[in-house]
Amino acid sequence: GSSSCLGSPQCLVEPKLPRGTLMATVLRKSTFLVFLVLAVDANRCDEETLLKQRLRGERNHTSLNPLGLELSDGKLDFLAEDNAPYTAQEVGCIAANMTSNMFRNGTVVAAPAKVSSNHSNDYFFMWQRDAAMSMRSLLRVIVDAPNRTFASSMSNTTSAIRNQFMSYTLLLPQLWNQSDPNTLCPPWYKETPGWCVPMGEPKYFVNGSVYTKSWGRPQNDGPALAAVFMGEFFNAILDVEDEVPDADELQQKILGGGGTTGVLYDALNFVNTWYNEGSVGPWEEVYGRQFFVSEVQRLALKEGVRVCNRKGFNSSVQWPKSGYANWVYSAKNLATVSKSFISEDLVQATAGRQQGLAGPKCSNSEPLLQSTGEVWPKDLRSPCELDVQTLIVTNFVAAGIGDPVLPPHDHRIINTAGKIVESMARYYEVNAVDRTKGLVGLLIGRYPGDTYCGYGACAKTDYGNPWFIATHALAEFLYFVARAWCQDRLTIEDAKALSVLWKQLTRGAVTGWNALEMADSVMKNAKAHVVMPGVHMSEQIKKNGPDVGQQAGVPDLTWSYASALSALLARHKAIAACRKN
Repeated sequence: GSSSCLGSPQCLVEPKLPRGTLMATVLRKSTFLVFLVLAVDANRCDEETLLKQRLRGERNHTSLNPLGLELSDGKLDFLAEDNAPYTAQEVGCIAANMTSNMFRNGTVVAAPAKVSSNHSNDYFFMWQRDAAMSMRSLLRVIVDAPNRTFASSMSNTTSAIRNQFMSYTLLLPQLWNQSDPNTLCPPWYKETPGWCVPMGEPKYFVNGSVYTKSWGRPQNDGPALAAVFMGEFFNAILDVEDEVPDADELQQKILGGGGTTGVLYDALNFVNTWYNEGSVGPWEEVYGRQFFVSEVQRLALKEGVRVCNRKGFNSSVQWPKSGYANWVYSAKNLATVSKSFISEDLVQATAGRQQGLAGPKCSNSEPLLQSTGEVWPKDLRSPCELDVQTLIVTNFVAAGIGDPVLPPHDHRIINTAGKIVESMARYYEVNAVDRTKGLVGLLIGRYPGDTYCGYGACAKTDYGNPWFIATHALAEFLYFVARAWCQDRLTIEDAKALSVLWKQLTRGAVTGWNALEMADSVMKNAKAHVVMPGVHMSEQIKKNGPDVGQQAGVPDLTWSYASALSALLARHKAIAACRKN
């Protein structure tokens, strides 16, 4: 159950479940490891059984690992209050399914699929981005849960929640402090050998070694996202340190203590060193300057500064050496960088991009792709670089320390959201089908003109499906807007932009409560395509064709579950704000 098993074959079969979607048998033959991956009874979380056990006070649901059990025992019921899109039992299943992809040594796989019957790609790796964002979602719902859930979990040394937080934190330096055999990093696009940094790697094998095959490198948001988790985790411990007997020891493990740098310092210094460089974006298709990457880097540095301020650190003490002053300076620079993505009252996802694997993401890319099959067709119409990653990172930053350059209710983000919806939703047959079933929300994908369908070569009709994480991001954005409306934080420009967006989404009046209800509708559209029983979420949802509305891509995507929890938490806070005001 500790990070000491990094590199051991035993780590590859965690969590050990009597029943699950994946069972890996490791056979040692000579000097080679042979992996037999068998699909077995898919029963990660049966919400009906879970409900019966909870009513009887039982905690031995055998299909769940200890972390899943601890999360599905009622701790997260607050996310289902006030007629939420998911019931308390379903919320428990979402958390349990997500944590079934979290191993006790800290590893977080993107999905359990190594071999899949629906021909999805191999996701049985630890992507830095997916892992950090999922761990941060888990942290946030535990910190905000009632009855001092975080304090009680951290004060209990046998708590699976506490152990997961710590094992993930302690795993990071083992992943980062190894040699990197890869060489095709910048200037990789010139096909000349460069050099790569393990902290900038996109993903690792489950045994902890660096992924060595061709991939989009570098991805410099990984250490920043991990630093955001660690900074928020550290500050959450500070908030309850009087209730946690070993709070000082836990803090030392994050900081490094005793004058050494430590994992948080290393992550922040990586951010500080590389933030002026280009990066491959979150969809791993385009190299350039990314709004997503700039904003998570800025938030990471702000979190590092907050840790220093709360602990009384500054540039005169051994830790963090000169880091503090550099982080303050670089965070201010990154605010300027993030604003540079604003164009025509919109926020572009990428600037200075290489052509990459994705098209230009223009307002008419989707219909042109469907009619011509071309990624870079003629007659493209601006605006371009429309991408839901802009909403994802805006939500991510807004959920942090409250210092967004462009908050979700800013008119430029609202304008961007409107163009994203307009450029995709009406071209998805699944949205029209859902309307006939009485659903009034909608589904969206990653960006207009997307050609990825979740597996190898895609038929033209399979291009660019809706994604759970994209649709959840739209709902979370609307929850943030509802909260800001109720707190009277919208400017006249923001309100005007929202009225335009509102005409795309609904005919009702613009109010905080109506925005909240619209967000619920978006969540309900996504839920209509969740596999029940068990509340299973894949990566994508088929947009067209005979199997329209069916799940597509890799099953049980960790990030899909994490994005649902983040959206439900934003809903909980929006309702509190609207009731108060």
